Amino acid sequence: MQIELAPCLEPERDAILHAARVELGPEPPGDDVTAIAVRVACAPDGGEAGVVLEVRLPGNPRRYRYALDWRHQPEDARPRLVGLAIAEAVEASQIELVAVPEPAPALASPPPPARARASWELEVVADRRSFSARAGLELVGLGLRPMVRLSAHLHATGALFVETATALTPSGAIRAVAFSAAPGVVYRIGDRVQGELGVAALLGLVRLRGEALPGNSLVGTSQVRLWGGPAASLAIGLQLGPAVAATARLELGIAAAGVTARDLGTPAAAIDGAWASLGLGVTIAL
Repeated sequence: MQIELAPCLEPERDAILHAARVELGPEPPGDDVTAIAVRVACAPDGGEAGVVLEVRLPGNPRRYRYALDWRHQPEDARPRLVGLAIAEAVEASQIELVAVPEPAPALASPPPPARARASWELEVVADRRSFSARAGLELVGLGLRPMVRLSAHLHATGALFVETATALTPSGAIRAVAFSAAPGVVYRIGDRVQGELGVAALLGLVRLRGEALPGNSLVGTSQVRLWGGPAASLAIGLQLGPAVAATARLELGIAAAGVTARDLGTPAAAIDGAWASLGLGVTIAL
């Protein structure tokens, strides 16, 4: 029998060979083609885990593999254990017993799957909208902006806003309350820091109510009108957590339909012309 030891067993080579010869007798000449060949290697987890024996019979294509786990055995007893294992492996291979396979190497735990991006998001936003028309108002309000993901970058969005403003006039004041909705689409890129480009069509109702100064003989009136028009937006978002992001948004648009309130024939409060809106919001993934 010819015994081949892997380099990882070099420190115990002499002790292992001695133990094997005690059990099996002297090694035959190296050119003996009838000799059984035994190769001993360290286990896949390393030499501290044990060894793997491979027995090759002369003239037989089959190979027999056996594992020896010595993790709980003292180091000075391990060479003797290897010698006994070699003897048992050779005897088992000659009668073609089925060998117990060596233990599979421990596999590292797979990384947790990446969190899938939410299909729905809801942004709560505070905004200030200014109009360029003569006596243009500056509306301040709150809004909700739901968003659904259509593809990796494309999202459909809708917005609902309630905004108010007050304009002082020589005769009193004009108070405005506007309700608007803005369906649209946005194109988003980025992960932790996100950028968005979007287009929307805004349509809403505005109520303008005049209030005269105390003691003034004039009487204020009110009116409700439609207003709206196309808009484009640019936004930057910063992911604060797995499901929360902060967003700053600039929107530019033009009123295709507007409304103007007058005080003694002079424009005093207008929702008309071009507008610019700056909004700050918090987005929650649903």
